[in-house]
Amino acid sequence: MSDKIRATTYGGILSAVILLATWVIKFPIPGGYGYINFGDGAIFAAAVVLGPFAAICAAIGSVFADLLAGFPQYMLPTLVVKGLMGLLAGVVLSRRKALAWPGQLLLFTTCEIIMVGGYFVAEILLYGVAAAVGTLIFNTLQGLAGIATGLAIVPFARRIKV
Repeated sequence: MSDKIRATTYGGILSAVILLATWVIKFPIPGGYGYINFGDGAIFAAAVVLGPFAAICAAIGSVFADLLAGFPQYMLPTLVVKGLMGLLAGVVLSRRKALAWPGQLLLFTTCEIIMVGGYFVAEILLYGVAAAVGTLIFNTLQGLAGIATGLAIVPFARRIKV
């Protein structure tokens, strides 16, 4: 199998994994402002396997999760936020395959800061400042879940050869 076909196949599979990790195991945020999930960890695993191409998988899987979960208002912000997370993690991890635990923690934390900030801006536009401030704690919990999941599964994702 050619490398291009293999990478595309893994891209499709990892998009589905991101979708499932985001949509299947979720904890609703009070007030109907989204949900906490484990999809970010899957995005970090995709970044290890696919490098910057993980941006596409992150965007596709996460956007479809929002659609299926009944949050279509988040689809555009999710496309941008999760795509940026996948791109940043993919670029760094493709250049530093053996990034040690402290480096991974810093990278994943940076990605989650992008997530919290991106959704904060989106929620200001969607619901106003007061509601956006009210969801900060939940988006931060989402980020912590993503960091923990990423640190747990990335060592296993490193074993996948594309």
